[in-house]
Amino acid sequence: MEDITHDDQVDNENELYNLTDRLERYAYGKTDNEFVGHSQKPAPSPAQEQAFRNKYLYDLKIDRPIRDRIKAIIAVSKHIIPYSHETLDMVWIEVNDLVAANASTDSRRALLELLSASVSRSDLSLVDQVRLLKTTGTLTYESMEVNPKLLDPIISFANKYAHNGKMEGFDVALDALVQVATLLATPEDHLHQSPPGEPSDVATDCLLRLVVENIQENSLMTQHCYDRLVQLSRHQNAPQNCRISAMKLLMCLRCTSQRLLYLTSSPDSQKVAATLFRTEESIRSKPTTQAQAAKATITEGTQTIRSGKTGTADFSGKAGSRQQIRPTSNDNPVKVTPYLWMYSSLSELPQVSSSQINDTISTSSSSVCSMQMLNLNAWFEGVLEILQNGDDWEVYSFVIVHLPSLLTNTSLFFGNISFIQSLQTLLVSHIRKSSFQEPPVHSGLKKGDVALCLFNSLTILVSYHHWIGQEDLTDMVHTFLVGIGMWDRAAKSCIHALTLCCHEIPRSVDKCLSLILTKMSQIISQSYLAMDILEFLSQLARLPDAYRSIGEDPLRTIFGICISHLHYSREQRQSSLSAVDLKSTHASSHLSGTSAEFAAASELSQSPGIPEDLPEYVYALAYTVITKWFLSISIRHRSKHVGWIAKNLAWKNKKDEEIVEEQSQVTLDMMHRTAFLDLGETKPRPIPDDEVKQVVKKTWLVGMSIVTMETNAATGMTQITKRQASGTTHAVYQQHTAPLPLHHVEAQFRETVEGTDAPLNILPNHILLQLGSTISPMPIPIQPIVLPDDEFSKRAISTLDRIDTVDGHKAGVIYVAPGQTHESQILANTSGSDNYEKFLAGLGTKVSLQGASFNTQGLDREYDTDGTHTYAWRDRITEIVFHIPTMMPTNLEYDAPCINKKRHIGNDFVNVIYNESGLPFKFDTFASQLNYVNIVITPEEASVILPKPSSTSDDPAFHTPLETDQDINPSGNFFKVQLQCAPSFPSISPAATPKIVTASALPSFVRKLVLNASVFSLVWSNRGGGEYVSSWRSRLREIRKLRDRYSNTATSANVAYPGMGTPEDRGGARSYVEGDDWKGTLSMGGLAEHGQFLMSLDFTRWA
Repeated sequence: MEDITHDDQVDNENELYNLTDRLERYAYGKTDNEFVGHSQKPAPSPAQEQAFRNKYLYDLKIDRPIRDRIKAIIAVSKHIIPYSHETLDMVWIEVNDLVAANASTDSRRALLELLSASVSRSDLSLVDQVRLLKTTGTLTYESMEVNPKLLDPIISFANKYAHNGKMEGFDVALDALVQVATLLATPEDHLHQSPPGEPSDVATDCLLRLVVENIQENSLMTQHCYDRLVQLSRHQNAPQNCRISAMKLLMCLRCTSQRLLYLTSSPDSQKVAATLFRTEESIRSKPTTQAQAAKATITEGTQTIRSGKTGTADFSGKAGSRQQIRPTSNDNPVKVTPYLWMYSSLSELPQVSSSQINDTISTSSSSVCSMQMLNLNAWFEGVLEILQNGDDWEVYSFVIVHLPSLLTNTSLFFGNISFIQSLQTLLVSHIRKSSFQEPPVHSGLKKGDVALCLFNSLTILVSYHHWIGQEDLTDMVHTFLVGIGMWDRAAKSCIHALTLCCHEIPRSVDKCLSLILTKMSQIISQSYLAMDILEFLSQLARLPDAYRSIGEDPLRTIFGICISHLHYSREQRQSSLSAVDLKSTHASSHLSGTSAEFAAASELSQSPGIPEDLPEYVYALAYTVITKWFLSISIRHRSKHVGWIAKNLAWKNKKDEEIVEEQSQVTLDMMHRTAFLDLGETKPRPIPDDEVKQVVKKTWLVGMSIVTMETNAATGMTQITKRQASGTTHAVYQQHTAPLPLHHVEAQFRETVEGTDAPLNILPNHILLQLGSTISPMPIPIQPIVLPDDEFSKRAISTLDRIDTVDGHKAGVIYVAPGQTHESQILANTSGSDNYEKFLAGLGTKVSLQGASFNTQGLDREYDTDGTHTYAWRDRITEIVFHIPTMMPTNLEYDAPCINKKRHIGNDFVNVIYNESGLPFKFDTFASQLNYVNIVITPEEASVILPKPSSTSDDPAFHTPLETDQDINPSGNFFKVQLQCAPSFPSISPAATPKIVTASALPSFVRKLVLNASVFSLVWSNRGGGEYVSSWRSRLREIRKLRDRYSNTATSANVAYPGMGTPEDRGGARSYVEGDDWKGTLSMGGLAEHGQFLMSLDFTRWA
């Protein structure tokens, strides 16, 4: 059939475009001279209508050149507006025939615009418009290019019928869109993406926009659009990019605890996407040819979008995903399969705030009848099919990356618990059997990368434990254990998951604890896991429900793990070369900052070859774990572990000298104080005023302690104060004196206490001799040193007493009310929600600041400047005080920016953000150079009716009946917890990727995150010089100052053995006998025979 010439084509195109413009204005109710008065024209008579058909339609039907047929269509279109649907049907039939007549591309494009402009005309029948949609799709495919204006009339057409209540017409339109989206789909075609402008592209875009535009206005339309999107996402033969586009919106679906539906603009999957190199940052860090080609793909895709779709937003979310790869040169072109999705492209989905909620859409049958229902099971079944059977890699990778974020919206699944149970079973099976889909070779990924994504989903499921049987929960713990040993890439994530399990499912952890500890002892050589293992053990030590059945061997394993990491950290700290490497490592590591930068610092991006730890932090953490676990042991059994721990705390330097460093000394001191004691802290006994003058006070240095005795010289009542590095003990001693016999002759002369008439019967020296020695010879170096009553001694003891006996920490707890984003708004809050108050009550104990005897970490104790109360928490080794703006005075008239509150919050290394704003919290909301870490808690209100668990588990939670329809989730609310870090600060927490935590576990989980982050921040802040010194070490240094000053002086007979130790050990004194070859070890204020040093450390041998 003859085609039109170029000149004819140009003329016809101009005429067609002009007509298109006029028709568009008419369709949208605008006026034009050519159309003025059309609406007032009376309907033509049957005779007029027949005359019109005879005059114009005959020209369309005859066999003539295409150029003439196009002209005829233009002529007909100018006159069809007032005519009947029968006439219009004839016109559109001819248009369809013309489409199939192989016209030129430009002509087809012109017809396409003519048809699309007519979609919204009110005088077209539904059948005509559906036919028009299909015609438009076909023309779009043939022209291979889309004019974005096409979307608007097609959507207007669908909306017109829906808003008029004609859902039948709306459904016909939606079915037409789905049909067009899969028009050319065959089993062969689905492996390729559809080119830009293909009808499937247009139809998918239309479906996406229909959902976004109606989700807040028309629930019925949203439901029908949702059904078609699910249908498209599960269509195995549809083009990949169309399926992925549908899934992008489906993965952004969220609902509140009241079953109200909304779209999230922050799916929060960037870190997981970085695992598969689907973020720009991760692509840049991937040193492979594949990555370079992928970067070229992304760049080229951006250019294509800019040149081909200017002026209109691309709602498909397929930016940078469908363009062809072009070699950069003709020589050795790189063949690369382009990515169909990148995480950054999600930003092109319509930005819908989570605060804009559709209050007429329901997701569960438990909701009221007037609410419309979304069949979420269909979408969830599609996800399970992809995971179970595998799929094209682009589709499969998209699902495993975005599924964890979807699972964080727990309310979405309360009506679909069977999906959660099926998903848990599937993930456990696939991971343990390693039967999940492998990435293609060209991706440069390994199977462990896929496992890591699956583990992230499985970790989220831990918080759904109320609906999972006990055996299945134990299987989950075993699965995380499998991941530690099977895939290096997944080890960190699995350890973090086990940390969460300790809080959420402690019984299951207890059952598997021996296996867990054994596995961790086997991977101690992998230094990049040191922090994660030690943090896990640190949290476990404070959760007795998770280690009820622990025995002697597992305890030794824990201590052995700590000792091994101590050896590693010592080697790193002793090597100057390692110090240089460490700085280099931290400079080049992926470090996290604001939420937009999280992926770069993710635990997911770590590998065995890129250690992220600071040896100083590992060093401090290992000692902390030893201390916590030693104190967790019953006092009947603690002494059994002293000898083994003590001998391993000492180490040999390069000169083969036995070294017991400061932290080891204070750990030994802690064991010495607590091996047989669980009474807790002590306080001094007040001395009655009438006895003060009778008291004689004396102080000695005894080993590495300061012993003060205050004795009533008349009665013998003695208060003993023993100051050690790990604490101070106050005790009372009194000799029980028997009455003198009647025939006993009293002394003729009695000395009195100076300044009193009271008899001088006893001195403190006697108490020391009675309690601390016998007539057996005592080596000179370990003899007590009498401290003079001078200013230096008093000042040193006073300084020691001011140093806390526990490590003190501080952290802010900040409440963000709905809609708040600015610092001044947030700090001005004077109260929070009920859930916030419950969280505070679980985080610590409410304590009064007025006259507080503990370290309030800068909060005023006299004038209520910072409020009357705060929350604090303390155990035997740690104390944390929380700075809480809602509990501080607020005076907006005199302090509008709340500077008084900011001076505390701005100086805290760690802040807890309780975010109820409904918006993502930005790290830089509070400008401060000292804020290193934000722990962001996003609550999900859980006042929802839940189904009864169907499990037959022996967990008591499964036997609690739901008595009425008002019963709510037995664990309370669910919360998303995620760590934010300042730029350049390593992301080292189990919450580096989002974790879902139940209300019952939230306070303890967050508190332990805060403590670990605070310790790390203290170490980090001293990395440029100095070191982090614990309170115990500070106390030890004060004791050593006194020993250094008063050893080997005229004030004491305590001189060094001949030839022993270094001049520093002897306080600078020379050995008073030269040439003596006596050998021994002088250390820690004590003496050890040669070759018996380690045995000398074990005080339980004689105690």
